[in-house]
Formats: sequence, structure tokens, C-alpha cells
Amino acid sequence: LVGGKDAVLVIDDTSLPKKGERSVGVAAQYASALGKTANCQTMVSLTLARGEVPVMVALRLFLPDSWTS
Repeated sequence: LVGGKDAVLVIDDTSLPKKGERSVGVAAQYASALGKTANCQTMVSLTLARGEVPVMVALRLFLPDSWTS
């Protein structure tokens, strides 16, 4: 059901709006769900999809410069 020649790998970003600033990775970033810049966490996901059976392969938290510098 998963994989094969007709499967595709979907790379997508997901933003979770946050009110505070103490969760790891929270910063003023563009939140696609809101259509504007807001405090949020951003994650990048990899999903293998074939027909009606998508399977999440990986999910990683993006750390903005304000967290890594």
C-alpha cells in the first residue's frame, strides 16, 4: 500500500501559532496558516503518498536564527 513507482514524496512546512515565546523554536516567522508573520513554531514534514494512503516519514522542527545564534 505504501511506496512503489507511483508514490510521491511530499515536502511541506507547517506553522503552529504560539502566544508565548518560551517554546523551543518560537519566533516571529511567516505562518502560512495565518497568511502573515506571527509568533509560531515551524516544522518541515516528509510524507510518502500513494493514492489514498499518505504515510508521514519524518517531522523536524525548524530553528530560526534567533535560536541558533
